[in-house]
Amino acid sequence: MAAPECVGTFERTICFEYEHVPVVMYRCKETGLRLAIAKVQSPTVHGYFAVQTEAFDDYGCPHTLEHLIFLGSEKYPYKGVLDVLANRCLAQGTNAWTDTDHTCYTVDTAGSEGFLNILPVYLDHVLFPTLNESGFKTEVHHITGEGSNAGVVYCEMQARENEAGDMIDRAMKMQAYPGRCSYKSETGGRLKELRELTNATVREYHQSYYRPDNLCVIITGQVDFRAACEACAPVVESIRASDKIKALPAFQKPFSSPVPKPAAPRVEHMEFPAEDEKTGAICMLAWHGPQWEDLETITALSVLMSYLTDDCISPLRKALVETVPPLCGKISSSMYEQSTYLINLKLKSVDVEQLSKRDIDAEISEILQATCAAVDLPRIRSLVGQQRRQHLASVEDSPHDLFSGELIGALMYAADLGVLQARLDAPSCLDALMAWPAERWQELCSRWLMGPTSSPRVTIIGKPSKACGERIQAEDAARIAAQKEQLGAEGCKAAAASLAEAEKENDVDTPDEVANNFQLPDVGKIQLIDVATVTVNAGRFEKWGSGEVSKVQSLLEQASATGLPAPIFQFDHVSGAQFITCHAMIPLDKLSARSLALLPLWCDVAFELPLASSALGPAMTYEAVVEGLTDSTVSYGMSVGAGGGRFGVGLAANMLSISIKVEKTRYAEGAIWIARILADAEFNAERLQVTAKRMLNAVPDLKRNTPALMSMAMRAMNYRDGCSEGVFNAFRVGKLLATLEDAGELQKACAELGAARAVLLSSPGSIFLRVGGDVLDMGSGHFEVWKRPPFAASAASHGGYGQTEAAKKASALAVAPTAPQFALPRDFLAADALRPSPGCNAGCIVSSSAEESNYWTIQCDAFSDPRSPDLAPLAVALEYLTALEGPFWRKIRGAGFAYSYSLSHNLELGVVRFGLFKATDPVAAYKAACEIVLGLCEEKEGDEAEEPSAGDGARPAKKSKATGDADVDMDAEEGEEEEEEEEDGLDPSALEAAISGVLFGLIEPVDTIPAAMGLAFQNTLQRLPSDQLQWLLKEVQGVTTESVQDALRTHVLPLFTGSKGRTVSVACPTSKRVQLQAGLLELDPPFKLAHFEVEELVKTLAPEDGFAGLRAQVRKAAE
Repeated sequence: MAAPECVGTFERTICFEYEHVPVVMYRCKETGLRLAIAKVQSPTVHGYFAVQTEAFDDYGCPHTLEHLIFLGSEKYPYKGVLDVLANRCLAQGTNAWTDTDHTCYTVDTAGSEGFLNILPVYLDHVLFPTLNESGFKTEVHHITGEGSNAGVVYCEMQARENEAGDMIDRAMKMQAYPGRCSYKSETGGRLKELRELTNATVREYHQSYYRPDNLCVIITGQVDFRAACEACAPVVESIRASDKIKALPAFQKPFSSPVPKPAAPRVEHMEFPAEDEKTGAICMLAWHGPQWEDLETITALSVLMSYLTDDCISPLRKALVETVPPLCGKISSSMYEQSTYLINLKLKSVDVEQLSKRDIDAEISEILQATCAAVDLPRIRSLVGQQRRQHLASVEDSPHDLFSGELIGALMYAADLGVLQARLDAPSCLDALMAWPAERWQELCSRWLMGPTSSPRVTIIGKPSKACGERIQAEDAARIAAQKEQLGAEGCKAAAASLAEAEKENDVDTPDEVANNFQLPDVGKIQLIDVATVTVNAGRFEKWGSGEVSKVQSLLEQASATGLPAPIFQFDHVSGAQFITCHAMIPLDKLSARSLALLPLWCDVAFELPLASSALGPAMTYEAVVEGLTDSTVSYGMSVGAGGGRFGVGLAANMLSISIKVEKTRYAEGAIWIARILADAEFNAERLQVTAKRMLNAVPDLKRNTPALMSMAMRAMNYRDGCSEGVFNAFRVGKLLATLEDAGELQKACAELGAARAVLLSSPGSIFLRVGGDVLDMGSGHFEVWKRPPFAASAASHGGYGQTEAAKKASALAVAPTAPQFALPRDFLAADALRPSPGCNAGCIVSSSAEESNYWTIQCDAFSDPRSPDLAPLAVALEYLTALEGPFWRKIRGAGFAYSYSLSHNLELGVVRFGLFKATDPVAAYKAACEIVLGLCEEKEGDEAEEPSAGDGARPAKKSKATGDADVDMDAEEGEEEEEEEEDGLDPSALEAAISGVLFGLIEPVDTIPAAMGLAFQNTLQRLPSDQLQWLLKEVQGVTTESVQDALRTHVLPLFTGSKGRTVSVACPTSKRVQLQAGLLELDPPFKLAHFEVEELVKTLAPEDGFAGLRAQVRKAAE
């Protein structure tokens, strides 16, 4: 349907189509409110409420407002009502972010019906929030009864302020923007300023920036233009009637002032908290770039920075990373979108010894000067082509982000929104760059990266320091002690009373009549993306899905007439897909423990090795390989398990996974690249040495990542050392890589990798090949492209490695192919995995001087059957507890105990887990969670619960409170206890909302073409039925109050009572460890945890039996 020119007071101002997506903008002629819609083809609708916000200080008004907006509005004066209602609109609550130049509020729904319902309520919150003192106290900052500082915003920023990346970024901005400039402000708020901030200041800030003519609602998805405009009508009436808005002065657009820049280059040295002082330094360089309107220069600079940094043949990476010894482990670039762009270069995992010996500023200048003198024009043009492909791929795999991002940028900085179409049409701009001669690229580098006056460079050199972290923790402890002393016992008591009063004032439930006005949308109206899947195994074709699946099978049967290659195939088809993704999954079961241990190294360097001459193609240097991949691909990767990383495994972690994404017309090239990367790679000692050192430099970064250390400790308590989970433990990888500094060991590793590769490719019939894309429109040769080594013959006739003795030996040992069995995480559990007896706890606590927040994960056993009758009820139970404005939200986050929490069921491992993230008081948060779950699971005589059904819109009988026992005031007077007891149990309205949230959670991950195809592949790797999603959608709509209550009692309650044994992993600041551990011992049953400082954890996990060693220490501590 064409977009109408006018809808009520809304007039159409922009209308065009890009890549088959209509883009329309309306403006309310009376209020200035704008509404932009990009009709992305997707079963979900994403809404973005964007406000341009500017701050010239560090009080964090933009960020505090981002939180306070959700605490109620003039029409809906109930804390959290927006999330309560959103949860009933096939959404999982709302969200928001604060950037330097804008604040954006979001809500995503399955289908448009729920979105249109929540739209006017959301707008009312943005423009007419309550901004009460009580909300400010609990959500932003308060002093607790113990005399310490807390609050949701405070807790969030506490975890960030002294984190290495934030400290470096702040130092850079302070140098890059001298004088008065909002781009250097900490819009999240600094801790000192947050302690001083008042609600009155926040109110004034809202009045200045949150006005209709500075607000735009951006919608991506299948929403009717007219319906969207009409949904805004009630808010337009409220704006008309508002005396405050009528009295506003003429609006002056933010960020209109010139951006100050340094008069000359600057270099600053600084320290940040870290446990390892030998490596892990960070260097950041920044230059002022072009104005926002200069699209051609911005696009060209993006290409130039990729040319300088993106891969192992880029000049900066080649000089600083791909050398022995390397200066750093990683180099990357970015450009901050601002009125004047900021060009950024970042070196991570920098070796401190090398940094002390080398002049980093001079080295980078020398490389840039060489680029100004000469560029590799074919290489530049290759990168232009790759960026073009990557942009078009983003239209397909992340359309909501692409269109909303460009719309937000244009709203912030475009003098004329007519430029929006040009900003979206990146290929046109990139095509123009193909005509640039080398001289223009050289001039570009000279002006923007070497101009001492046109663009002075700022350099920040940050070094890791254990003493720095200890000093920060000691200073904060001293500040809190002084604060307690100043408050005294009476002051602390008064602070506690003030907080309790604020919590009581906030704790007003949304009336049932308000919630019940929002009928759950009909899930049956939502059209999911149809995926047709066909598998081929030894000539047997199987299909599932609907739509074109029969056509796909027929086409593949015809394509197989000339014979099939050896592997097993899975084709996932969606009509209209423009790109093809190919995966090869190769079983690892025949590898020795040593060979398995070398896989992290191979995975990291796989696409940067030279290729030997073979039947597959000519010999290629590693530089030629990288250039060829840039010329022809969108992306590529190799890992253990699909989606794994440098120090982590992915799905089906008993498989080596290699993948390539190409345009559908280049399907054959993708297949050839996979074959050559596997079969023809030469394990060159120099390339392996460079890669090993690069990986080693990255290990110290993990020592600063406290949540990652906590997760690693939990994996050690679960998995055996000999599996891929154990092998990819970063500290074990680091220990192995360190041995390769010896030339003899390095040569030995080269030979061992060659032998391992020969074993892996010795049985082509055990390889699993997956192809995802538009199978009906990818030309011919669906199977022909794979009729080549290593997929079509024995090892002896394969490519470059095929004539080696190792390959011949592997071929002789090859057995008849069998279908691969994809492993699940539970298949890797150690025989002595920590599974304490009922009533017992075991685990560890990791303390770090580089951390200021607390993190916690606790798990116990649950079921692993994907068709368990408990699966849907448990999913709804978890959503009920964790939903925004649900029981955990209000009693954990709302009380300021933790910034966030999680409660999840890992079906593949067969466990349930409770987690805390950025917690100020993890013991109090845990106790609150226990209290909630115990209350909801308490059995009452004569309790006959209603059974909600989301499928037919039927509504259960009302109860008086939306969140039941979770919101009972535990300090209630005795006379109120009888009334409160009647409110125990699951609230029917909240249960309906939980069902709605689960349904959205199932639909949202498959809302794009690549994601929908990806689920079909994921189901195979996780050994799930092909119709698991459809089955679960149906099951969720049929859950009952009784089944959810049973799931809570059976699977969630033991996590908090200890009726099942529990495994625990905790991470905390060193300065708070003793106090936290004492609190854990006071719990019933007590948590007796083994303590590890970071370096102790490293030493424990680094040996080949590191996981077992940690489990032994944990068991000893639990005795």
